[in-house]
Amino acid sequence: MSIETFSTNHLVKQEDLTHHGTLYAGRTAEWFVEAGFIAAAKLTKPEAIVCVKIHGMHFSKPVGRGEILCLENKIV
Repeated sequence: MSIETFSTNHLVKQEDLTHHGTLYAGRTAEWFVEAGFIAAAKLTKPEAIVCVKIHGMHFSKPVGRGEILCLENKIV
């Protein structure tokens, strides 16, 4: 069975930032779940999809306004 990879991109806008001017972790989690939903919807009916757990988010550097965040998903 092959592993298919899907990616979703988001432009970080002013409304996505904290008062420190960096990307809000809650917005990142929202995009993370959305990207997972999009990948899963390619393989099954969208009404059958439920997010049970977010696992594996790791923030290694701050993201600022105007940057593009790419989230990659693998269905295994």
